[in-house]
Amino acid sequence: MAEKSNDLDVFFHDQLLEWFSRNKRSFPWRGGAIDPFVSIITELLLQRTKADAIADFYPKLLEFYSNPSQVLDRGKDLIVNDLSGLGLQERRARSILVIARAIKDDYGGVVPDDEEALLALNGVGRYIARAVLCFSFGKPVSIVDGNVTRVFCRYFNLENKGDNRRNKHIWVKGDEIIAIDPAHVKELNWAILDFAALVCTPRNPACDGCCLQPSCYFGKMVKKGE
Repeated sequence: MAEKSNDLDVFFHDQLLEWFSRNKRSFPWRGGAIDPFVSIITELLLQRTKADAIADFYPKLLEFYSNPSQVLDRGKDLIVNDLSGLGLQERRARSILVIARAIKDDYGGVVPDDEEALLALNGVGRYIARAVLCFSFGKPVSIVDGNVTRVFCRYFNLENKGDNRRNKHIWVKGDEIIAIDPAHVKELNWAILDFAALVCTPRNPACDGCCLQPSCYFGKMVKKGE
């Protein structure tokens, strides 16, 4: 007899939080409260750059990129130089400056806590917008990238349409799981990200001994040898 969808959701939620309590990765932006502007810059840099590299850069980020005025005073040349070790420095410098200017001019230097307003900022897509809402404002929203999509599609046997903008059903499923216990939204989103990086990897996922395998569609297929 197939498990009910809600049963699958609860098992996924509870098992991942338990797994996260024992296996979570440590990054400086996960310690305590994170300023919304710092969160935007951090998430912008985390795109297409390994987290360990951003962790090394994080002290400089806090020193020189903690608010819009500080960024604007630093100027493009210094920002490009600061980011040279991370790559894509010209494009990132432009985005950071445009975001800083918009927040200062349009919102009085205060990052808005509204998804649509965040999406209107240059370079801010749905993932970054929701990451800021979750990690800085504590809002119960899911965050979905290619890695999260992989975990959801394998576990729930969902279709991956190849583009986050077309994978609206993945975002819906994420929000349904977050709604089980909104008080732990940060931990659950981090848990899924870490699980995707450490266990449910693109190639050779560690299905043997995986905490989700008893209910995972993909895990069951692997166990059957299909």
